[in-house]
Amino acid sequence: MHIQTIPFESTRSFSRLAIDYLAGKAVFNEFIQHPFSEAGVAAALAERQHFTATDRERLVKALKNQYGELADEQQLAGQIESLLSPDTYTVTTAHQPNLLTGPAYFIYKIAGTIALSKRLAAAHPGKKFIPVYWMGAEDHDLEELNHLHLFQQEIRWENGLKGPVGRMKLDTLVPVLEQVFGLLGDKPEALELRRLLENSFRSDYSWAQATRLFVHALFGKEGLVIVDGDDAILKAGFSAVVRAELLGQKAEGLVLEAGKKLEAAGYSAQIYPRPINLFWLEDGVRERIVSHDAGFQLVHGGKKWSREEFLALVETHPENFSPNVVLRPLYQEMCLPNVAFIGGGAEVAYWMLLKDVFKLHQVPMPVVMLRSSVQYIDRNSAGKMEKLGLSVEDIFQPTEELIYTFLSRHEKEVYDMEPELEKLRHWFDTLAAHIEMIDPSLKAATLAEGKKVEGQLKGLEARVRKSQKQRHETELNQIKQLKQKLFPDNHLQERHDSFMNFYLAEGDSFMAECCTELDPLRKCFMVLQSA
Repeated sequence: MHIQTIPFESTRSFSRLAIDYLAGKAVFNEFIQHPFSEAGVAAALAERQHFTATDRERLVKALKNQYGELADEQQLAGQIESLLSPDTYTVTTAHQPNLLTGPAYFIYKIAGTIALSKRLAAAHPGKKFIPVYWMGAEDHDLEELNHLHLFQQEIRWENGLKGPVGRMKLDTLVPVLEQVFGLLGDKPEALELRRLLENSFRSDYSWAQATRLFVHALFGKEGLVIVDGDDAILKAGFSAVVRAELLGQKAEGLVLEAGKKLEAAGYSAQIYPRPINLFWLEDGVRERIVSHDAGFQLVHGGKKWSREEFLALVETHPENFSPNVVLRPLYQEMCLPNVAFIGGGAEVAYWMLLKDVFKLHQVPMPVVMLRSSVQYIDRNSAGKMEKLGLSVEDIFQPTEELIYTFLSRHEKEVYDMEPELEKLRHWFDTLAAHIEMIDPSLKAATLAEGKKVEGQLKGLEARVRKSQKQRHETELNQIKQLKQKLFPDNHLQERHDSFMNFYLAEGDSFMAECCTELDPLRKCFMVLQSA
């Protein structure tokens, strides 16, 4: 593949916070522990070396239990065992178990984590860096996770289940898999994908088990370790925070205060904390915990506990307590010897609000990095772009703007009437002011006449533009089709299409390129073009 980089801002698809954070603006120093840079990683590494509260033995025990027989694989076993060493650190990304991985950025986040771990290993001899995918199996927003887009078709899994998605059984997934297999075809790459999917998404597995197997099949050879936060062993080490949250309820105030500061700096707060930032978790249930006069209850009623009963459950059944978006990052960082977290724009924005929560619980905050983003351009689309004379930067323009760009290169003049219209408005404003001095009741009529003339001129401009478009009708239709293919429904491709669309075209080389090129410290938007 041919690889090209462009600035994030050139894509017009990222928030001002993300763009400014990439630029290293000093305003963010108040909200992060370490800068988004190699120097920031070195500082985070030094801080982690003095933090001994992460229970490495607990982490290794949980991982062996989660992986089961798979943990005996030689390479994986070595990665897990190395976590016992004080010279081993992690680089982490997090995501929910989307249906068959969902949109392609799921894959890009993990690939970028692998790429960064390789870079850090080369930069810090004697230290080992393990890429980690933290699987958000406790998420209960099924509607966000139960679909994927393959070859311009949406495939949905309507299972009627509720509660944490990772615990959902896959016995109703067979029709979804059959639909996917029908679209994949019979190329060698398609047959390999089918084999991996059939081996992973079995009817007797949970969604979390299946996701682990599939992601391991894709990235295990790269040294990836997958951690499921829905784990009693790991949560036992988080019980002190759960207890403090139930009794002290301090996180809400800290996050709200950080949100006010972020908004004062001109950015939007991405999360809204609760007095208690915890859910009660059972099969089929993930409900918010709230206080009542005698103790605690679920937000929609039903279960109630006395204060003493509930605090006892924190110790005896820690697996029933699930952190929300405010405490999940803290839980993750307590479990892992982590130095860098890689997330999307929204994740970076809400991590900005958590510095004081980490400080409250005396846990080091990692370097927060914006993940690499990717546009894949297939061979056919690349050929059309060349024929139309469009560059990579051009295709990120909105469709009508791109059409204007094309016309401006192929017509003697593409007339823009706006400068003349602005003069016209000023002329009528002046005229209305003079007439008002004679008869104030005629001012509105004068301005209305101006609007009428403006409308007529805009109509004339539209007729001129239509005439020009008709001369290039074939090319403009090709532009529209190209935009729909590369930016489906006006979304970035990575936020819509499944990675399988691209894997089928490129095979394993696609995954290998991603695991090498998507290093977030490059701070560039990546364009991968089929050779």
